[in-house]
Amino acid sequence: MTVTRDFEGAGRRDVYRVLSSLVVPRPIAWVATLNGQGRVNLAPFSSFMGIFNPPALAIDFGRKSDGSLKDTHRNLRERRDAVVHIPDEPRLEAMHASAAELPETESELERLGLETTPSLKVAPPRLAQAAVALECRYRQEVAMGPDSDLVILDVLAAHAADGIWNPEIDCADGGWWGPVARLGSVGGPNYAFLGARRTLPKPRLP
Repeated sequence: MTVTRDFEGAGRRDVYRVLSSLVVPRPIAWVATLNGQGRVNLAPFSSFMGIFNPPALAIDFGRKSDGSLKDTHRNLRERRDAVVHIPDEPRLEAMHASAAELPETESELERLGLETTPSLKVAPPRLAQAAVALECRYRQEVAMGPDSDLVILDVLAAHAADGIWNPEIDCADGGWWGPVARLGSVGGPNYAFLGARRTLPKPRLP
């Protein structure tokens, strides 16, 4: 038996609850931006994907409960650059806590005690202990509806911790680190980590 949900005419919360439980696991973009006063804002987003040619990222931004832009989205429109981190297991608690809303006069970095280091090509700093940090610049955005915008960011530079980098293949080794994945939200935000891995030969139909 199959359970079917028709999204035509469905409420936003119902669509989110169902679709976010089915499109899993999802990587998480932990985004650092600067506000108008130069204060660092840090927030996670799991409606997120990589685009590899050209090197880019796509993040879907909804609105706050009052209909205004989320701080990260507003900062991107105004300052046009960001650092997108891919959180791993040791950073799970800090990443999750950074989703809480703060007044613009406060920074998640200060509240969480996270250290930063200067970026190479963009103004926002990157997290010193992050396994992966991608320096990005705002390219464009597409309105997806009255309260949702898809923002495209060009990736200018990538940083990876020594512990996840395999020099033999000159890239991060999926078996050497545990990025956090987002699942659904039943009972609260649910997260997962990479489990068993399989390497298969080049695809060939029987």
